[in-house]
Amino acid sequence: MLIVIDAGNTRTKWAQVQEDGSLTAMQAATNAKIESSALKKALESADKVMIANVAGDELAAQLKAMMPSKVDVVFATAQTEACHVTNHYEKIETLGIDRWAAVIAAWQLNKQPSIVVNAGTAITIDTLSKDKATKKGAYLGGSILPGLQLMYGSLERNTAKLGSSSTGIMRVFPTNTQDAIQTGCMNAVVGAVVLQMKQLEKHCAFLPKIVISGGDAVKIAEALNPQIKRVIVAENLVLQGLALLEKEYE
Repeated sequence: MLIVIDAGNTRTKWAQVQEDGSLTAMQAATNAKIESSALKKALESADKVMIANVAGDELAAQLKAMMPSKVDVVFATAQTEACHVTNHYEKIETLGIDRWAAVIAAWQLNKQPSIVVNAGTAITIDTLSKDKATKKGAYLGGSILPGLQLMYGSLERNTAKLGSSSTGIMRVFPTNTQDAIQTGCMNAVVGAVVLQMKQLEKHCAFLPKIVISGGDAVKIAEALNPQIKRVIVAENLVLQGLALLEKEYE
């Protein structure tokens, strides 16, 4: 049994991979509680484990300590090419494996130019084109910005009078502070996604799709939908990408 693990900045998610590549038994736990989570039980059935870790060495050590002795454990890293996608990042070893895995999954989903958004603690907005000669995917890079909760928290911590935005809602013309914060932060994300989409459209002369995953994916998709109709919410892109990448490590 193959188990894939997405160790993010705040939470760790995992799933079993079936023979047909589908994911089942998906679960999650905060990183602080990973050692007491259901992951240890799930690992008992594993023959191989693929891990995407962006949470640092301490969590990596915790995960290693949880592995049964018989299990083949792979901490995945970004590659020059995998699963018919070429990587154009300047220093490939510095590309977060979560971004690479998400791009791999998005390419298998569409096989066409796409903006790949992973909306968690941080928001990554990555660009996936298509090579006209080889018909392979071409990862062109992307941008990183704070996630919505980081944006809200930064304003609350570093301003004297803005206060909590938890009761705010998105409005075209906000007329109270809470709505202004919610709207401003979401507009920053939507603006960044739309700008990158337009840049990719100009680059490849093709209207790209926007594929969004992560905890705030639905919120962002809803904010984008009035302007853009080619938005797909895809659950667990990183885990899906790890399942695809596993064959590269055989």
